[in-house]
Amino acid sequence: MDDLSLSRRERKKQEHRRRILEAALRLFETQGVEATTIDAIAEAADVSRGTLFNYFPTKESLLNAIAAEELHDLQRRGIGANEASAIARIYALMRALLTDSLAFLHVTRYILLDAMLHPTQASSPSVHLDALLKPLVQQAQAQGEIRADLDPAAVTGALVGIYLGTFFRLISADTIVDQAVITAVEATIRLLFEGIASSNNSPDNHLNEN
Repeated sequence: MDDLSLSRRERKKQEHRRRILEAALRLFETQGVEATTIDAIAEAADVSRGTLFNYFPTKESLLNAIAAEELHDLQRRGIGANEASAIARIYALMRALLTDSLAFLHVTRYILLDAMLHPTQASSPSVHLDALLKPLVQQAQAQGEIRADLDPAAVTGALVGIYLGTFFRLISADTIVDQAVITAVEATIRLLFEGIASSNNSPDNHLNEN
């Protein structure tokens, strides 16, 4: 098979995958995850049931792929890339993630609940978010914004926990104000950062100055 044919086939596969994910996201949000059937998703995506199963054998795999695609999209968009501070980039990333997620509130609620129940599953959104945040935590440590003696995995885990815990608690309510969610998560992250500031900025140093 020539390279052109292979490329065409790959583009077709990518197009099928994109249509399936877009259809699933739209139907999950408008009809609910439980009420949405695989047949309905296949019809909306204009693919056969068998083709859909080739890409996503379960609803859970579809949900995980939706979440992973969102995180990959944030990475591709270079959120916070212009910020000199790694911590500023973390805030920018979390802010963009929250803003995007709130556009699909019901799907986000379902995905986050599953992520909290299965935090170490390889396809879990929390695992993907961890991989996105950990390099930024390590950069913040290298820049002296976060204590270098802390385990970056532990700091990253705390950030993921803040996102999952605070966001899920707030979206459990029937009504929600987008900015309230973002403000609450940022405030909690700020408390975390104040507790793990580099030694130059530690509260003890300020106490010693008095």
